Amino acid sequence: MSTAFSSLNYWYLNGQYKIQLAANQAAWRTDFKGLIEHSVDRLQRLSIVIVSLGKLTEQLNNGGAAIITAELEKQFTSVSYELDVGRIMIFDRQGNTQWNWSSGNNKPVSVQPMIDTYKRAQVSEQPETVLDCQAQCALITVMPLLKGGKDAGHIGLSQRITDLVLEFSTATGIDIGILIPTGTVDEKMIPRWHLYTAALTHAITLKPLISHLSERYASPMDIPSDLGQPWNGQFYAVNTLPLKDIIKGSNGYLVFISNVSGMTAILKQSNRNSILLMVVSLFLAEVLLFLLLRRPLHRLGHLARTLPMVARGGYHDAYAQLDVQGRLSGTRDEIDILYESSLNLAHQIEESQLALASDRDFIQGLLDSAQVMILTQTHTGKIHTANRYMSQLLGRSSENLKGELFVDLMQNDEGKEYYEKNRSRLFSSDLHRLGHEASIIDAKGELRQFIWNHTYLGQTNDDVAVLSVGLDATDRILAEHRSRWLAHHDPLTGLANRLCFQEDLVRSFADSVRSGITSALMLIDLDYFKTVNDTSGHAAGDELLKILANELQSRARASDLVARLGGDEFAVLMPNTGQAGAEAFADSINELFSKQVFKFGNKEYRLSASIGIALMPLHGKNVEELMVNADAAMYAAKNGGRGRYHFFSA
Repeated sequence: MSTAFSSLNYWYLNGQYKIQLAANQAAWRTDFKGLIEHSVDRLQRLSIVIVSLGKLTEQLNNGGAAIITAELEKQFTSVSYELDVGRIMIFDRQGNTQWNWSSGNNKPVSVQPMIDTYKRAQVSEQPETVLDCQAQCALITVMPLLKGGKDAGHIGLSQRITDLVLEFSTATGIDIGILIPTGTVDEKMIPRWHLYTAALTHAITLKPLISHLSERYASPMDIPSDLGQPWNGQFYAVNTLPLKDIIKGSNGYLVFISNVSGMTAILKQSNRNSILLMVVSLFLAEVLLFLLLRRPLHRLGHLARTLPMVARGGYHDAYAQLDVQGRLSGTRDEIDILYESSLNLAHQIEESQLALASDRDFIQGLLDSAQVMILTQTHTGKIHTANRYMSQLLGRSSENLKGELFVDLMQNDEGKEYYEKNRSRLFSSDLHRLGHEASIIDAKGELRQFIWNHTYLGQTNDDVAVLSVGLDATDRILAEHRSRWLAHHDPLTGLANRLCFQEDLVRSFADSVRSGITSALMLIDLDYFKTVNDTSGHAAGDELLKILANELQSRARASDLVARLGGDEFAVLMPNTGQAGAEAFADSINELFSKQVFKFGNKEYRLSASIGIALMPLHGKNVEELMVNADAAMYAAKNGGRGRYHFFSA
């Protein structure tokens, strides 16, 4: 309430201050404008008097030659001091100056502004008034003279407004200044505004203030009129008004400056009193509140010192401190209820801790007995916990693994690359589950393949973000690799089997048909293979097959495919090869066998092979026809004496 009262009081006083200041400024503007209008009216009425005294209308109507200037000066000089007129000029209807009188007091008003005003009046055929401050600030009024409803000439009067400014400042106690645009640089110029002070009361004091304000505001109209401007320990209210609002067509600004230090001091003192009252009220309220709450706070303090015992597990000490019977007050209040609730809560927490410990031990036992890697990762990807199986497999304790980056355990392979690619999505919850394969090195230095499944856990108290489970799939993956290899290879020789050879033959035949480039198909059959099997057993036959397979593989190009089709029958697929290349390969095989003796046990065998060659797509419209023709060529070689090759011919 004290704060609200002080705030409302400050708001009200500040509002009243601004309202009063705005009302004063409006009154100043109205009064000054009225003063100017009164001066203009006085000059116009004076023009009529001068015209009447000198009978100027008749003289101008007669051509102006008869104007008696000496008589006019004699009549006007006697009252010029009281009339405060700086210059009088009379123009005939042709614009010629018939009389030009200036006051001997101070510096006379310039002639050119009077002439410019006359030209405007001549065009508008109406009285014209202007405020000119180029040399010194003066009001200039030009009146048309009429004779019989016709233009007879014009009369112009000027009056310095210095006395008006001083009169207004003296009457209101407000300082006033007139700022006029200028293109020249002198000591009166305000550089940033490009204005100079044509008139300013108390100039010695206020000129530095105006210069200071020009550094803070872009133009005089930007100065807030409802704020006191601090300057040299005083506060000034500055109100700016365009001169054109006072006198039509005038350029520049009229500035009202009032010293509001007294009002500002009163406002500040009132605000200080309100704040002091608020502080005293708050202090008294705090003292009263302390007296009222001293005993309850003491009991709450005792309860606050006791509850941490429950958090530390000191349940028996907490029960002794929470002796409800010894702590209850005479009348049951909220603190009594809090004591009872704390005691019940301590019992529940103790029971829950025991249950949680049992569950934790059970879960930890499951984790340690599971034959899979189970670990948790922090938000930075570091290992937080690891189960016993992981420690045993890697040969490192859980404490030793804690803090290590999980990604550093994996070997550089596609699985690690896939994990790192999706890691940011997993740890930012964009991806709740991530599965991949990755290999690690176990404690024995062996490479093992694991299938990993990562689950995002969300925000947890211990910074755990991801649960990772790794299943050892090394044996299964090796078996799968072996099965895939056996599906396309001969287990005895390691060469491609019939299925693999058939697939490559189909692709090669299609390429030859499309490109028109020949490829060679070579079928090889060992001569006397049955004799080796019958006399030395299948072990000898298997050894012979391995020798032939190694020789064929060593002589084949990287682009060639060597396959065992079954028994002692082999095939060689030679892409982009013509008759010459196939003959060279067949010659090398037969030359090898002619020089080599196969020894097994105490027996020796001479070796040879029958080779049939067919070119695709020349020797077959399709793969089946090509195989038949190559097989026919092989039997032709065998019937021709064995140990030779034969090209298919239609």
